[in-house]
Amino acid sequence: MSELDSGGVARKLIDAMNAHDLDAVGSLANERIKFLDVAAGEEIDGRRQWRDYCGRYLTGFSDLQIELVNLIVGDDTAVAEAVAHGTHDGPLLGPGGEIPPTGNTIAVPFCFVLRVDGGEILDSREYYDAITLMTQLGLMPPSPGPGDAP
Repeated sequence: MSELDSGGVARKLIDAMNAHDLDAVGSLANERIKFLDVAAGEEIDGRRQWRDYCGRYLTGFSDLQIELVNLIVGDDTAVAEAVAHGTHDGPLLGPGGEIPPTGNTIAVPFCFVLRVDGGEILDSREYYDAITLMTQLGLMPPSPGPGDAP
């Protein structure tokens, strides 16, 4: 796998996030990257906004680590299944405003799809369950389990 192919870029992105290196994160994106946070319905246009978006999670979770679970690679596309681990010890900016630190730890499964050309991410989509994230942060009650009374 080449560092410039889609799988190599996906791995470099995870490594840069785990190193908390936003300059490296930004360097992986095309200047006109298009990004969609599907759960939040948030669209990002351009390298600077994408870098800032990624930085939100490093601010909200100072110990954030991304565990790669599975990586599927095509010609110009990579699909990564991962789990984000961290402690919510800083403010987390989201489309609805800022979430103050809760002190809770998270282990949120997510998936992202990258399209790459010449070692740069042209576009990306990220999928995760926002209810799982909000529940782990303590901002929503847990969903009733099987057999629990409503």
